[in-house]
Amino acid sequence: MQYTLMNGEHEILEFEVNEFDSIRIKSLCDGFDHAPIHFRRYVSGSELPDHVLQSFLNSRIINMTRQDTKDILKAVGADTPLQLSLRSLGLSLTDHYWYRPYGSELEWKDVSCFDNEYDTSFGEAILRRDYDALAKADPLTPDSTLGGISRKAWVRIDSSPMLLKSEAGTTKFVEQSELLAARLTERLLDKSDYVSYTSCDFGGESYIACRGMVKSGEEFIPAQHILDLMGNKNVETFAVISKDRELLNSFTQTLEKLGVERVTEYYAKLTSAFNLSVAGDCHTNNFGFIRDLDTMKLRCAPLFDRGRSFGSFGQPIEDGSVTAAKYAIESTTTVFVMMLFHSCIIHPEWDFGWYDPKRLEGFEDDIESMISVCEDITGKYIEMLKAAFQYQLDYLNKAAGKNESTVI
Repeated sequence: MQYTLMNGEHEILEFEVNEFDSIRIKSLCDGFDHAPIHFRRYVSGSELPDHVLQSFLNSRIINMTRQDTKDILKAVGADTPLQLSLRSLGLSLTDHYWYRPYGSELEWKDVSCFDNEYDTSFGEAILRRDYDALAKADPLTPDSTLGGISRKAWVRIDSSPMLLKSEAGTTKFVEQSELLAARLTERLLDKSDYVSYTSCDFGGESYIACRGMVKSGEEFIPAQHILDLMGNKNVETFAVISKDRELLNSFTQTLEKLGVERVTEYYAKLTSAFNLSVAGDCHTNNFGFIRDLDTMKLRCAPLFDRGRSFGSFGQPIEDGSVTAAKYAIESTTTVFVMMLFHSCIIHPEWDFGWYDPKRLEGFEDDIESMISVCEDITGKYIEMLKAAFQYQLDYLNKAAGKNESTVI
């Protein structure tokens, strides 16, 4: 099959896919200036290596580690997630890239999920695990490009799309810890600095829900694409960036050249939120930038995806037994070790003019009230979370020059 990679109405390149999901680029188009930002690093003359496009397309598929992926593929008669993504034309609600089939007269205005009220029955069937309905649903939705390991889909609530996600097979602690991290960002930052999360019931189940952060005429650019542009493809987390002064400086200079403003203020907000929430998921696809497709200028994206926070990178157990969770925690000490491993370095020269420690007063009470509803979480573990939060708060206040506390 042959396609044109599009960004909205702009033709970027022609490519073909064989029966083994192998990608071959046929030619670059006049609209290549609207290609993914990291593509420019790999262009030689009028050619782009096939593996660059292959990697990009493979980043816009549902993950095979999702518990429902095999059921979804079987229901729609697709052998692979890429086949499903191609069938859905690569539609998304985080960018304007899509795959126009060869010979098609489709235009962006015909398929845009931003500007059209697409049929949400596909995503609703995924959430309900109604695979008979899924097989009959219109596949032209943004649900086939959603990455991550959670069961998730876009539904329409109050006339606008909302992303619902659930980590099937986990305990209530996983959901509550993400909501607690969302509460933290609400206290710590201004409303424009974060994506709001809430609990939402759908089909008799509880989900974490949020609205999209990208509007028509914009695209989300993960930090990983900036690193790819720089030639630092293998950096996995901002913690790594913050601990490597040379890499940090290069990252900053690249962002400033791309027109991003208040870069060090963004670093301060990002590291404060992740450190205070004892997070283990500050990877380079979990933060980034938003590009205006008219001006091509970038700005910092609001903080999003607050999962794997407050020790929920594994299920805490006090009696030494191990749960089915892949990263089971057998003692409270382990959380401190993981916290220090994932923590970012906070640099005092960053811009902390926005930071007001008073906004966090009493957050230990939030930890108590929101985690105590989890029947399998002990009081001892909750006290450990409070201590971990206070440890990180002392570190933040010291680095930001807000007190004279001594930290390790």
